[in-house]
Amino acid sequence: MMDISIILIVFAVFLLVLLLGHPLAFTLGGLAIIFGVLLWGNVGVLNMFIRTLSNLATSIAYVAIPLFIFMGAILERSGAADDLFESMYIVLGKLKGGLAITTVVICTLLAASTGIIGASITVMGMLAMPTMLKHKYNLRLAAGSVMSSGCLGTLIPPSIILIIYGAQAQISIAKLFAGGIGAGLLLAFMYIAYIAIRCIINPNYGPAIPQQEADKYNTSQKLVMTIKSIAPTLGLILAVLGSILFGLATPTEAAAIGALGAAIIALFHGKLSWNMIKESCFVTMKTTAMIMWIILCASMFTAVFLGLGGGRLISELMLGLDMNRWAILSIILFIILIMGMFIDSYGVLLIGVPIFTPLVYSLGFDPIWFGIMYAVMIQSSYISPPFAYAVFYLKGVSPPDVPTMELYKATFPFLLIQIIALVILALFPQIITWLPSLI
Repeated sequence: MMDISIILIVFAVFLLVLLLGHPLAFTLGGLAIIFGVLLWGNVGVLNMFIRTLSNLATSIAYVAIPLFIFMGAILERSGAADDLFESMYIVLGKLKGGLAITTVVICTLLAASTGIIGASITVMGMLAMPTMLKHKYNLRLAAGSVMSSGCLGTLIPPSIILIIYGAQAQISIAKLFAGGIGAGLLLAFMYIAYIAIRCIINPNYGPAIPQQEADKYNTSQKLVMTIKSIAPTLGLILAVLGSILFGLATPTEAAAIGALGAAIIALFHGKLSWNMIKESCFVTMKTTAMIMWIILCASMFTAVFLGLGGGRLISELMLGLDMNRWAILSIILFIILIMGMFIDSYGVLLIGVPIFTPLVYSLGFDPIWFGIMYAVMIQSSYISPPFAYAVFYLKGVSPPDVPTMELYKATFPFLLIQIIALVILALFPQIITWLPSLI
């Protein structure tokens, strides 16, 4: 193993450059090239980077990423979320906290049909936030429900995060998808329970909509509206996830089915047009390019870091601690949480997986279970200050008079809920592992 001081210098320079505000992808890639050339010379580092690029370009798992992004982009513009919110608003609005609960339900459905965090938060920020504020909802409850439930796409398939994790850790993406369903639904239920209890304790936090609005439609009309709005999205979810879980299609093939299904839903809503397809393609290309650049540069950086013996050093330090495996796991998850406060989700994933995954396997933990626990921590990173990306997504579409500091404060109760959910998933791992065991 090379001198520990070299590893510490690499890590310190990385933190310094990152804190100076440079883009993550070019920070990782640039430092990988500089330290690689200094330590191994031009030829050695060039060979290593060519192998990294070749592995990335030939991995079939990554083909699903642009297809799922395209599916989400089409669905975002299809008008399906508008219909969902309108029908659920009428059905649940008369409950205390009903509009916030509606937000969680719709974000859960969007997570299972798009897998894109920014899309869910942006759409619900435009639909739900103004409506909740109009009905005198507590700002923190309204904002927190949008941001936290909008991040469920990290866990609930088709999750881009789980696709990348499966490709990096060399484990079944289909089983990760199955494990993410249980964890995602647990978090959605806990969000709903918190909102309901909070509004029972203090009804002013989430007042019910006026009775005349709730009685605008009779029961049969509400039922027809609900079925009509939910059926297309639910059908898309069943087509994508069902084909994967029942072994009828690989995640990549299911992504193609989802892209076609999203286009059919857009046609059903009268929104499908050449201009819409063109815009969705541009969004898909830009998002995919961003993700793939980060994957490539992070893979280069981790290759250098592991080549220096950084992975073995961390493993030896962790395994050398006089602690049981659960204490070591807690430290790993805490490190991931801290990383998420300063680095975006893809960086946390791609830097941490090669380092922590072998260590966790040596401790005897189930690979699928740990993958979902890792995804829960990445989801927490979206609402963890100071770089809480969900805050920036929501601030971009919120009314101008909504203070950014209030949005930060809104994240704390839901961040605590996510930590509690993590403990529950540790105590009852069957919530994650049961469905994958059936595949």
